[in-house]
Amino acid sequence: MGYTMTHWCRKLIRFLLFSVLLTIPVALIGACGGGYENDATGPASVPELGAARLGAGAGPTPIPVTPTPTPTPSPTQLTLYDPVWEGTYTVHDSVTNADVTRNMVVEFMPKQMVGEGADRRRDEGAMFIEGNDGWLALSFVRVNEETGVVSFRVDVSSTKFDGVLEGDKIAGTLLEGSVNKGTFELHANRGKEPQRRDAEAGGWG
Repeated sequence: MGYTMTHWCRKLIRFLLFSVLLTIPVALIGACGGGYENDATGPASVPELGAARLGAGAGPTPIPVTPTPTPTPSPTQLTLYDPVWEGTYTVHDSVTNADVTRNMVVEFMPKQMVGEGADRRRDEGAMFIEGNDGWLALSFVRVNEETGVVSFRVDVSSTKFDGVLEGDKIAGTLLEGSVNKGTFELHANRGKEPQRRDAEAGGWG
């Protein structure tokens, strides 16, 4: 009788151990598989990235660059740009106390940037004066579309011209340096081809 009880107790203990060993893997699988459901860092909680999230959190949103449009010349400006202007200017030389008159040719053009690197500059046209070897660059060319007032400078000779555009004529005054004053008058020669600058050299021929 005692042997029989001992035998059954051993079988019961073995059965219980076997049952415990079977439940451990099941419990581990359940713990690993169900962790994603409650884990805030698991794949199930990662939100889908849409266009709005990409723009807000994935990096700076590119800003489109709109090219600056080239201004369309007004009718008054076209009247100034189209023809070659020929005429004379007279300036009173304060040193010799005499009036000096010279022929001049002026070509106005829409403002643009020419040249490369350190030679890059703003080009607005040029003037050729009798007795000079080459063209002199114009700067600060201004024309009032309503009144026709025209002004421009020749920096190399420190000369400022102020006149009025009326039809095919520009007439006005000039100041050479700080003391030599004078007058000028230009007429449009619409039958003459302008001697436009050499774009590759960036200068006037």
